[in-house]
Amino acid sequence: MKIVKFLGGLGNQMFQYGFYLALQKTFKKVKADLTGFENYTLHNGFELNDIFNIKLNTASEFDLNLYLPNNRKWKWRKLRRLYRTRRAYTEETMSFGYDRTIFSDKQNRYYWGYWQHIDYINRVSKELREHFRFPQITDTRSEELIHRIQQRESVSLHIRRGDYLIEANQHLGSICDHNYYEKAIAYIKSKIDAPLFIVFSNDIPWCRETFKDIDAVFVDWNIGKQSYIDMQLMSLCNHNIIANSSFSWWGAWLNNNPDKIVVSPDKWINETRANTDGRGLILDSFVTF
Repeated sequence: MKIVKFLGGLGNQMFQYGFYLALQKTFKKVKADLTGFENYTLHNGFELNDIFNIKLNTASEFDLNLYLPNNRKWKWRKLRRLYRTRRAYTEETMSFGYDRTIFSDKQNRYYWGYWQHIDYINRVSKELREHFRFPQITDTRSEELIHRIQQRESVSLHIRRGDYLIEANQHLGSICDHNYYEKAIAYIKSKIDAPLFIVFSNDIPWCRETFKDIDAVFVDWNIGKQSYIDMQLMSLCNHNIIANSSFSWWGAWLNNNPDKIVVSPDKWINETRANTDGRGLILDSFVTF
């Protein structure tokens, strides 16, 4: 049996679900560990069921005691030897990397990681596009915005601040700086006549001041459990300028415009060991700065 640990925000959960589905294509029994959300106060908890009506085959308490080394009682140590799960716990070894040997490994495994690589997604891309169908939007402001998105050459612009500021996040911060966005906006303007930028951020006041000279709509009303609607609106834009964020990556991936332009940072993380270029998350079709 394989067990996949789910953790993090919506974008991370979507990558983990892709990994979970990819495992299901190869192995008969795959389960999900959702216990990390029981006391999880960040983001909006486990969202895949609420948004996409995705129901996972969840691991039982017995399964978790059997597959995780935490419980050191004699009974569980004995059962782990019996069921051959003593070495089941497996952490992702390289951020944004791809390990093809996972799909030929017949041993019992408990997988902890983010699994953010396009090759995991490509194994189940058709299924993911079917499963990741957003609910119909009924909010008046978002409905009106969709009309504008459809009438113009719309470009989503995602700016992740707050937890991505360099003081708070040395791994992901400082990559998508003001210079990056200026280059991205200039590139879009060189390719598209009169683009309308749809700005999404966790710091809209800063964005209003910083990008006050562009033709833009600043989306500030999708909060709390409605935050996912920002991703939905991103996916409806003609083109996308993304941050080094799984949230806007999925917004661009779910964009079905065959002629879309996706502008991305040319690196994803401040870590030389990570596989941050090429076929990790920065796709060959992306324009990078």
